[in-house]
Amino acid sequence: MHAPGAGAWGLVLACAMVPHAGAVERFHREPVLGTSLELQVAGTDAATAQRMLAEALDEIARQDAVLSGWRADSALARLNAGAADADPPAALREVLVACEQWRARTAGAFSCRLGALAGRWRQAEAEAALPERTALRRAARAIDAARFDPQAPALALPDGVRMDVDGLAKGYILDRTLERLRARFPQVRGIALDIGGDGAYWGEGDDGRPWPVVVADPAAPEDNGDSRGIARLRVRAGAVAASGHSSRGYRVGRRRFSHILDPADGWPVVYAPSATVVAPDAATADALATALTVMPIRDGLALVDGLPGVAALIVGEQGVPFASARWSEHLDPAFAGTVPARRAQPCRLQVDYQIPGIEADRYRNPYLALWIARADGTPVRQLLVLGDRGRWLGELPAWWRHYGRNDPAAAQGIARPTRRPGAYRVGWDGRDDAGRAVAAGAYVLHAQAAREHGGRESLHLPFDWSAQARAASARGHAEIGRIDLRPVCRTD
Repeated sequence: MHAPGAGAWGLVLACAMVPHAGAVERFHREPVLGTSLELQVAGTDAATAQRMLAEALDEIARQDAVLSGWRADSALARLNAGAADADPPAALREVLVACEQWRARTAGAFSCRLGALAGRWRQAEAEAALPERTALRRAARAIDAARFDPQAPALALPDGVRMDVDGLAKGYILDRTLERLRARFPQVRGIALDIGGDGAYWGEGDDGRPWPVVVADPAAPEDNGDSRGIARLRVRAGAVAASGHSSRGYRVGRRRFSHILDPADGWPVVYAPSATVVAPDAATADALATALTVMPIRDGLALVDGLPGVAALIVGEQGVPFASARWSEHLDPAFAGTVPARRAQPCRLQVDYQIPGIEADRYRNPYLALWIARADGTPVRQLLVLGDRGRWLGELPAWWRHYGRNDPAAAQGIARPTRRPGAYRVGWDGRDDAGRAVAAGAYVLHAQAAREHGGRESLHLPFDWSAQARAASARGHAEIGRIDLRPVCRTD
């Protein structure tokens, strides 16, 4: 299932272990699935750990013989060659069922049906000539519309469909390998298995705490890059996967394209974000990490927030982070920090805002942005962007300068449709865009509104962020109504 020489194929994770002699047995092997394997075992002796490594490599080889798209003798290769299989291996059927389920869940943003389209791009590399875009789009639509039932008694692919399961199979193999190790060696205290940047974790590391994982900067994923990363996680039972565009891609002549194809048209995604996902299992993390690089950021975060036990950090092309609702729960406490609390209950800021009604012949709902900044103007957290037509987002100049100008694709990806006049509410959990708690002190709520055929207005509302914070309010003069800030400390 691996591409020879693909390395980490765009994934940006690395374990960050604290040295402790004799507490953890560590192994590094390569090539494994075309990349490197790291196995760490806590709470056992060296001989047992060596047997675990052998078991892990055996399970990986067994699954690769079924799921590899790069071996002519794999079960997947035979299926792609047009051979119907009345008795397919269980792993092949399970992976294809999961592929189709994620295709449905992501409204087509994730798809394992792209093998033929990927083949056209490899051919384009070899010939140094871009594929004809209209023909590629036509093929992508036909592939999407094709009927395929992975649970049919005999597996057979529709005409023109070839499966490429790389976006999910590595996670599936990690899950099966960790499952086998836990079943065969129940006495160990912890296992961390990483293949090419995707990791599956169980138990505790050498410091008696959940396994530490560093999320590398997707803009600089080199092996010798900044070891501090952009986030530090702790994972006791679950998986972490990432997907990005920096370390893999198609090169056609002098142009470089992402290796991730948009299933809607078969063309490599452009101005796409990178994503890191924490999930209960590696197959879920793997599939979602790929899907989030294709979906609009707003839709991707909504999908993640609706799945139990799942969290994600999406990073726009220019480095602006967007954290899902539960991302901070998986951060290393020392990295995440602590929000102000009252009687041991964490506080958040409730923001009530009004969009005023204006009598006008050509009234249009205003574009509106709300964000938190430090007293010196440094942006901390985006709360809301209303207005999903890119040409008008630049009419919010202060917000555009901080967030939209350098990454317009990400800006449009989080923007929501405009709203009619009325009273609305958003909240702030005391964390920045990357999910880290901000220090107590002086902050400013910024509001900026602009309306087609109307005016433009900005409002700045200073407030204190601490356990003793008090309510604050302000009112705009035209395009912005009343804004009320009220600290709320949870009591449930």
